[in-house]
Amino acid sequence: MGDNLETTIGAFEKRMSLRRRMLRTTGVQMPPNPTTLDDETLIRDSVVNCMECKSADYCALWLEAVDPGVDPPAFCPNAKAIKELSGTEFAG
Repeated sequence: MGDNLETTIGAFEKRMSLRRRMLRTTGVQMPPNPTTLDDETLIRDSVVNCMECKSADYCALWLEAVDPGVDPPAFCPNAKAIKELSGTEFAG
């Protein structure tokens, strides 16, 4: 059971690392201490979206190839939320 748990934790940490990199790369600062139910919901949804994403390998490649301050890619399940957090509209 220990190996399965370590594998699951490792997969979660890898995805959350991608999520943090995506947020940083697109210039979004998540609230460190959510103060509203909307903040909590947004954070929880972004974690779930990232964990369910089928494009993790492509995401990692995309993050390596772009400069900071870019718009989120259309393939990102958090693209709309990222655009909302950055104060711009999502065209994808």
